[in-house]
Amino acid sequence: MPIKASSTVAAASASASDTPLTPAHFQKLRQRWKATVTGKHMRVNSDDVYYALSKLSGTAEQYIANMQPSRVHIWEDLSPIHLSVNFRKSYERLRTIAQSYSIPGSIHYHDLNVQETVIQSLDFIGSEIYNASVVQAKVDIAILLYDDLTPRRRHDIGATIIKNIGSIGQRSLKGANRADICLALIGAGVITDEEAEVSRGRWCLSDKEYDGENSVFELVQSGEGLYEGGSYLSHEIFPYSGGYGVQHYYSLSKAVNVLSKSPYHINSTELGVTFTAINSTFSPVMWRGMMMGHIRGRDIARKSEPDAFWGNLFLQSLLYFADTELVPLKHRRFFKSVARSIWEAAPLPDLYGLNITQAFGMQKVLEERIPPAAPPIGTFATPMSDRIMHHRPEWAAALAMSSSRIGRYEALNHENLRPWYQGDGFLYVYTDRDPLHFSNDYWPTMDPYHTPGVTNGQNPQGPPAYKFTAHRDWAGGLDWRGTHGLAGLDALSTDKGSSAKKSWFFLLNSIIALGAGCAGLSGTEVHTTYESRNLPLSGSNFSINGEYQIMNPGWIKPWEETHAQIDWAYLDSFGGYVFLDKEPISFRREQRKGKWTDINQYPDYLGFSDPITREYLTIYRNHGIDPKDGRYAYALLPSASSEETREFATTPPVNITHNTPRLQAIQFNNTVMANFWSGGTIGYLTAVTPCSITWGYSGVEDKYLTISVSDPTQKATRIVLFLNDPDIGGVAERDDSIQLRWGRAGQTGSVTITINVEGTHGKTHRVSFERISWRGTLESLPWRPPAKETTTSTTATASRRVRPAATKKPLVNNATVTSAKIGHKPVTAKQKTGTVRKPSVGTVKTVKPVKPNLKTAEPSPRTSGHSTGTLGPEAVTTSPIPKKHTIHSISLSNIASISVHALNAGVAFLEVIIPRSEPMPWVHIPWLIVILGGYLGVAYITKSTQGFYTYSFLDPNSKGSGITAAYCIGILAGTTILFCIVKGLVYLRVWVTEKKLGMNGKLSKKDVSGETEVTEKLNV
Repeated sequence: MPIKASSTVAAASASASDTPLTPAHFQKLRQRWKATVTGKHMRVNSDDVYYALSKLSGTAEQYIANMQPSRVHIWEDLSPIHLSVNFRKSYERLRTIAQSYSIPGSIHYHDLNVQETVIQSLDFIGSEIYNASVVQAKVDIAILLYDDLTPRRRHDIGATIIKNIGSIGQRSLKGANRADICLALIGAGVITDEEAEVSRGRWCLSDKEYDGENSVFELVQSGEGLYEGGSYLSHEIFPYSGGYGVQHYYSLSKAVNVLSKSPYHINSTELGVTFTAINSTFSPVMWRGMMMGHIRGRDIARKSEPDAFWGNLFLQSLLYFADTELVPLKHRRFFKSVARSIWEAAPLPDLYGLNITQAFGMQKVLEERIPPAAPPIGTFATPMSDRIMHHRPEWAAALAMSSSRIGRYEALNHENLRPWYQGDGFLYVYTDRDPLHFSNDYWPTMDPYHTPGVTNGQNPQGPPAYKFTAHRDWAGGLDWRGTHGLAGLDALSTDKGSSAKKSWFFLLNSIIALGAGCAGLSGTEVHTTYESRNLPLSGSNFSINGEYQIMNPGWIKPWEETHAQIDWAYLDSFGGYVFLDKEPISFRREQRKGKWTDINQYPDYLGFSDPITREYLTIYRNHGIDPKDGRYAYALLPSASSEETREFATTPPVNITHNTPRLQAIQFNNTVMANFWSGGTIGYLTAVTPCSITWGYSGVEDKYLTISVSDPTQKATRIVLFLNDPDIGGVAERDDSIQLRWGRAGQTGSVTITINVEGTHGKTHRVSFERISWRGTLESLPWRPPAKETTTSTTATASRRVRPAATKKPLVNNATVTSAKIGHKPVTAKQKTGTVRKPSVGTVKTVKPVKPNLKTAEPSPRTSGHSTGTLGPEAVTTSPIPKKHTIHSISLSNIASISVHALNAGVAFLEVIIPRSEPMPWVHIPWLIVILGGYLGVAYITKSTQGFYTYSFLDPNSKGSGITAAYCIGILAGTTILFCIVKGLVYLRVWVTEKKLGMNGKLSKKDVSGETEVTEKLNV
């Protein structure tokens, strides 16, 4: 839960005393700031430190040699200097030279000529325009050369920063931008020895002026910043944890480090949210030391800021926190262990080397022998940003979606100029076989009309707009037990020319992708791209159904031309592809050319205009021109072997149970994962409202049945599920948002589950039930064949029916009713206190009350207390009127569930027409007819519509609501007719059996006086 603003402001107030800053304090602040720029100098005894120092010295020497000062520039290639990009880059070069001047071991260490060169350049450039992007570099240079600058120069530098920052107490300043400005103010105060600026910068971090409304230490509810659940948004609608989020973290960590042990130090109690973000926000979006592309916004279009750049900046933030004395020791050790994990995971340290500060920090970590933290493994959903990450030991995947809440892409300042489908289900897959796949000039050379995971028309798109969200609400999913994931996207392209219902299932060794309702209106072909792989420079073999292909540039091999059926394909640099629906698949290998300036026209990045050529393999499904209901189903097997891929295709471990525009679901092992786009039923579980849901066995030896559910639309107030599973007992665990209402009195197998999702922003909700059949052994696994039929005692049915152990497939749409099994006590002779026999006409029957047997299917002791919001099974009460019918247990594992509906309907019909006991009171007849009509109606709809049936009338398909309404009217009419027919038949039976032949008729008994004696009249 987010920390309240008032709490953090109070903590901040307690963290800083009223002690004024003394000259000694300012001297200490400058020393700490300098250490953040140059590192804490240690002996150079590691390759990384030596490499970083050599690289720094060499770069500085090159900058010095290329200086050509004039009235309009310092470097000729950065002329004129008043241009924003040239102004910023000039300051960055001067900072590099100042670093080399300040670090022992550098060839420029305390070189007076270098000192004079930097100071003269500062005098020249300081008279030019101000640019907010240069503040950090300007402060760094002034502090590195503090003792060499005159008081007037120091004052002028600080005053320029303070003047141009202006008022920072505005409510609009949030997130990374606020952290940057606050850090710059602190730096300006440290340069000029002005405590007022240090104080202003420090309290700006906490937003003390507005009681913490925009504090950088807290979670936010809207706009810029860090959200609960691991999301980080910038510019209000763009996921940006890998860009602005890292910058936010970097500036904050530097401020915490510099202010440590000063009167304005930041207390660790303020940093709770910040520390938690390491695991919830940043670690899940990193792969081998690099920030993934789906959370970097327009930064992906910057050649000079690749994924490793942001990974190293995050590493430096961890090292700043780890070097802060006021941070608790356990946290500092944790930061160091995460930093070491990032450093060791980097695929090519020589190309993506650390800077000098990072190198010195990592040397200290290595010398302390801090072990690396374990990398994240499992599924991580961040519903507030419509992102899902899935990590496995040898590969990782990231899914980028968009909705009415989250922007499709960011294309600000003429950057990221071909982004049209980056938020329409772009599936990033990273593998150890080719860890630099997205770093190898992918973005300027990739095909923007064949984006992996996306379904889109092939019509050309115009210039991208800056800031807009997607058209539809549904985007999101959930994680299952932390190891598996489910995602769904109701996709409608920017120009509304293509649409699809899309689902992804993230499993331990594969990703299953399903699509239905793929449609187009643009007059062009609609493609679903399975893969568009940037091949390694060294090449990669590719095979189809085990046969290697000759892949010359421009190679195109449509499925129709060469194969009767394609089951699988394999790419050495990636892994396997399995085609689950046997539909036509197209393959293409081609050379693609591009330049970084094709996708980035911002002046800062116009220097990267060299042409680039890369080889690509593209796999896609062509749905045709303007399809109406195109579908697809495929599996990705990253890092799998060719043999593993072939085996997966031959005997798939996953069963696709549904792939329609209304329901997409898979079943594997003992688990079902489904996106109910408009409600429906799978096996024992019915979703009344749209939702994403996963359910299956969990715990030691599958002790529990666990259900996880979320609302990807984030618009619903509640989700309603109905579970009718004879194997569930009491509640083992549930979230507070879940309410349960049990069905018939005393029965634990029927429960209505209501989840309050209002205001939960797509969060996953969970409930676990104890399994009656579980007895601490593996005797009752979910996929064992059903036991042989055993007749259930009639006496047992007169009391509460004993629910048998589940020896069936409880999660598929083949409902099976089984008999009693191990762990359930049979009804003993002592319990047979009454017998029920079909009476002869005119005879008398006496029925003794039956004592219910509650031992065999007793609700779990965990529910005896009835937790808040849960209605436990009610106590069973005996009735003077015994139950009149018994539906026998019959195994139907190979018959569709429609057969069960028909069987029950038939038995109910016979019980009404030809009862085996006395006629029931009239009031019970309509109830039986309603049950009969319900069975027949559900059976008819389930069979006839083949999955089209829905409980919701709010179907976006106009035809769907009309058809559903027609079915309901038909059921009502049929029920009315049945009622009339059955009522007539019952009346006829009573008239024949009682008035003509029975108690009042010819067969009634006469006493000695000749009068008719009736032992007991039966009520009709």
